Amino acid sequence: MISSAQVTGAGFSTSGLTLPMSIGAGQNAAFNVVFAPTSAGNATGSISVVSNAPNSPLAIATSGIGMASTPSLSSSTTSLDFGSVSVGSSGALGVTLTNTGNVNITLASVLVTGAGFSANGPGANTTLTPGRTAVLNVMFAPSATESMAGSIAVTSNAGALSIALAGRGGQLSSDSVTLNWNASTSDIVGYNIYRALADGTYAEINNAPLVLTNYTDTNIQSGQTYTYVVTAMNSDNVESGYSDPTIATIP
Repeated sequence: MISSAQVTGAGFSTSGLTLPMSIGAGQNAAFNVVFAPTSAGNATGSISVVSNAPNSPLAIATSGIGMASTPSLSSSTTSLDFGSVSVGSSGALGVTLTNTGNVNITLASVLVTGAGFSANGPGANTTLTPGRTAVLNVMFAPSATESMAGSIAVTSNAGALSIALAGRGGQLSSDSVTLNWNASTSDIVGYNIYRALADGTYAEINNAPLVLTNYTDTNIQSGQTYTYVVTAMNSDNVESGYSDPTIATIP
């Protein structure tokens, strides 16, 4: 029969014990020792379990280290350049926010400035536990053929960070780019076309898998260079890797 459990040491406590507690022969009972430090540094303590056993009281030593609270928020980049985006269309890039500290981070605000720029994703009151991430989707939709600049200001209990934004509104060209490729000899149901973004990643530009082995891209701008790759899709919706890139320069 356990009659009491006395805890000593700052920050230590127990849970899961309902006393008095009777434990039958050969049986066991579990409880939790909780450490919630109130200051940084080493801490020691003990738990004295009093029962009718011959070796009562049973002493259990406890120790732990209180770590100083370190709030820290980082972003995957400090700047985004959308390059040239046609007036009337839009481009999108992502920014990953990461809690690199050891306490929860709560965002106070996410403010986007600059004509044509916007963002969605985590906003005010979003909480990130240590190690967790959140993605800001940033859009650029120019309304004029000129260079534009802006910024994203993220404030939190870890302080503030800033991401610079840049882009240029471009004019659509009357030209087009026509792609042709050899048909796959595998069990293929269609093809997808991808065009490189300003950050070097690729975005799909066809709405649905193509049955034919050619595609014409009319959403292009004068004075720009475009890079394309093609993938093949089989009947199980498994997509192949990228083909060798094709580069087209628009006069």
